[in-house]
Amino acid sequence: MPENNTILFQQLFAGEQLYVIPEKTVQKDEISVEKKPIVASIAEQVVAEVKVEKVHEPLHYVPNHRVVILVDDCSDADQALLGKILTAVKLNLNQVDLVRLADLSQMNARTAFSQNLISHFITFGVALQQIKLEIPLNPYQTKEIKNIRFLFSDALSELQNDVEKKKALWKALQEMFL
Repeated sequence: MPENNTILFQQLFAGEQLYVIPEKTVQKDEISVEKKPIVASIAEQVVAEVKVEKVHEPLHYVPNHRVVILVDDCSDADQALLGKILTAVKLNLNQVDLVRLADLSQMNARTAFSQNLISHFITFGVALQQIKLEIPLNPYQTKEIKNIRFLFSDALSELQNDVEKKKALWKALQEMFL
């Protein structure tokens, strides 16, 4: 084929040295054809990659309510106290997401915060660093970050018989909700 285009090559590559590489002739017996269709092979690779990604990616936490309460553990007595606390700020347990640390630690909560799905986040005895949020909170002081109000309190079990801590919590809740 190059012999037929000698004039064309002389025009295109004037002044340059060209080499002719002889073509190897392949016998029909030397050609091996893989029977697997290319489309199926690509589809299998994509499915394999997706399965690998899903195994390592944590689930995203999507709250059902704008008020989220995080606890380490919540006994019946703790839940009764929490019900009273919420009633004082004109809420009830059906209007908040009560999330246990064990459940949330396996999820990615950053999405819920970054998409403003939460307006109030109260944690009872759980530091935010435990759910991989680097937000320093002082006990019983509200902190607003990107339209989300955060509050850190002692665990509900610690509040049961401590009047001073209950007063501090009530003052912070008034600032937060009322």
